[in-house]
Amino acid sequence: MKIYLDLLPKERKLELKRKKTFRIVLRHEMLFLLPLMVLAVVLANVYYLLSFQLDNTVKSGSEEKYEKLNAYEEKFKQVNEATASLMKITAGHLQWSNVFERLNVIIPEDVTIINFSTKDYNVFIVGKAKNRDVLLRFKSNLESDECFSNVNVPLSNLVVKENIDFQIDFLFKSDCLKEIR
Repeated sequence: MKIYLDLLPKERKLELKRKKTFRIVLRHEMLFLLPLMVLAVVLANVYYLLSFQLDNTVKSGSEEKYEKLNAYEEKFKQVNEATASLMKITAGHLQWSNVFERLNVIIPEDVTIINFSTKDYNVFIVGKAKNRDVLLRFKSNLESDECFSNVNVPLSNLVVKENIDFQIDFLFKSDCLKEIR
């Protein structure tokens, strides 16, 4: 039979117990951190190998693809520049087709246009009307449209009742000429 004598004071026992617990915790932490460090080293090596392989791939086979891609980018830049310059030109361009579209809607069936001329925003029309009422209807249609102003029909055009040769001049507003439809 063995007898153990406990001669250590309580503070010393407590200190030894704390040291033992500290060593156990430190050992567990090292066992936990060691695989993480190994994993980090492996991942760093994989990253290095992949970046090295990527550099070799870019230098060898992909250079042609990058050159093609750069050529396409240059073409896109040229097309964009050409489109931008075309948009600048069309922005200041007057759309005289707007006049014809509006006149097509306004002109009555019994009116025939023989001559059409412009100077700045002034439009001069020479034509034939079947009778005076048709000509007056044409004039009122021009006056009621918001794009036409200063409609002028000489009184000499209204003297004859049938088969009237007429001349009308009016101003076409610049805002209507610049709209794109």
